[in-house]
Amino acid sequence: MEQLSFRVEAFEGPLDLLLTLIKKNKVNIYDIPISEILEQYLEVIAQMEALDLEVSSEFLVLAATLLQIKSRLLLPAEDEEEEGEDPREELVRRLVEYKRFKEKAEYLRGRENLGYTRFYKAPEYIERPVVPFDYSTVSVENLLISYKVSYMKLERKLPPPKKSFEGIVGHEKVSVKSRVTNIWKKLVEKGKTKFIELFRGIKSRPEAVASFLAVLELIKLKKVVVEGDMDDMDIKRVSMEDEISLDTIED
Repeated sequence: MEQLSFRVEAFEGPLDLLLTLIKKNKVNIYDIPISEILEQYLEVIAQMEALDLEVSSEFLVLAATLLQIKSRLLLPAEDEEEEGEDPREELVRRLVEYKRFKEKAEYLRGRENLGYTRFYKAPEYIERPVVPFDYSTVSVENLLISYKVSYMKLERKLPPPKKSFEGIVGHEKVSVKSRVTNIWKKLVEKGKTKFIELFRGIKSRPEAVASFLAVLELIKLKKVVVEGDMDDMDIKRVSMEDEISLDTIED
C-alpha cells in the first residue's frame, strides 16, 4: 500500500483517529487491513508524542487492541469455532456505532445556529385604561330598565318553545305490536281478510306504515299467508293459536 503522510490533528478519541485512517486509506470498514492501519496508527501516536502532545491512555489501549487483533490473525486457529470468528468483528461494531453518532452530531452541529440571526420581540403588557363610572346616576328605575333590556336580548337568543312548532312539524308514533294485535284479532274472528281491508279507517301515513310492517311480521312468524295477486290480495290465517307472542317483534 502507498505510504501516506499525515498532519497531526486534534482527534476526539482513538476511534476518531482510527476512523480517519480508514477514510484516508479508502478501505472498507468491514474489511480493515489491520497491519497497514496499525502501522499508521502507531506513527500518528509517535508524532503526537514527538510534538509533546498529551497522548491519553485510551489511544494506547486501542493500539494494544489492534496489536492483539493482528496477532490473532497471524496465529492459526486452535479449533473450528475460532476458525469461523473474525477478531475484527468487535472493533468494526464499535467503529460503525461511533461513525453513526458522529454523523448525527455533525448534522446537529450544522443546525445549532439556524436561529442565531433571528430576533423576536417580547410581548408588551398593555395596561387597560380605567373607565370612570358615576354611581350618582344609578337609580332603581335605571336598573329595572337595564334588566328588561337584558332579558329581552336573552329571549331572542333562546330557541323557541316546542309549542311554537305545533301544526307545522309533527311526528306520530304508531306501535307495530299494537297493529299486529289488531290484525290478528280480525283474522282470529274471520280467518281471512282482504289486504286492502286492513287499511280502511287509517288516517295517517305512520299508521299505514305500521300496518304494513305488522303484516310482514305475521308472515315472518308463519302465522298468515298471502293469496291472490296485487289487485286482489287476501291475508289468510294458517295458525290455529288464538294468542300470538310479541316478544320477537320490534316497534
